[in-house]
Amino acid sequence: MTIPFPRPGDAVPDPRTPLNSVTAGFTLVELLIVLAVLGILFALGISSYRSTLNPARDAARTVHAAFFTLRSQAMSNTQARRLVLVGSKNLVLQSALRCSETTQTNWTQIGTVDLGTSSLPLTLTAPTPATTDPTVPTGTKLVACFTSRGQASTAGSLRISDTKHAYLVQVALGGGVYTSAQ
Repeated sequence: MTIPFPRPGDAVPDPRTPLNSVTAGFTLVELLIVLAVLGILFALGISSYRSTLNPARDAARTVHAAFFTLRSQAMSNTQARRLVLVGSKNLVLQSALRCSETTQTNWTQIGTVDLGTSSLPLTLTAPTPATTDPTVPTGTKLVACFTSRGQASTAGSLRISDTKHAYLVQVALGGGVYTSAQ
């Protein structure tokens, strides 16, 4: 058995160090400093994330998308589609042959708009129509109805607000939808 000689440039082991000792690793102080820095960064990230939450804006975007979906469904199915505000929290999507249907039984509920769960209470308000619509039950308000050509039979709007923010989603007679901060 031959013992190899160290070559030039090889590290020579210290004869005083036992062969089974480990000298690599982090000290407890280094680990605590890293944890403290990570904790500070996490706290800053959480506070920054919470400042971006805006339930009223998210609900306005959802309603805006629901209007676009209703309009495209009305044109593709050649049927009228409308959005009705029931009470102050629920938005119901309905379908009929035309916007001028006079009996409520001819309107079929095709879905609802889920505004998500929020820690802040949302308030939805629609303007009271100037004339009474016999197709809309009492306690509900017609927001907008799209004809089979994609036009709105009446211009409508919906105000969405929470304790900090307010947004207005408007539907033009041509079928366009516009959302603005209040």
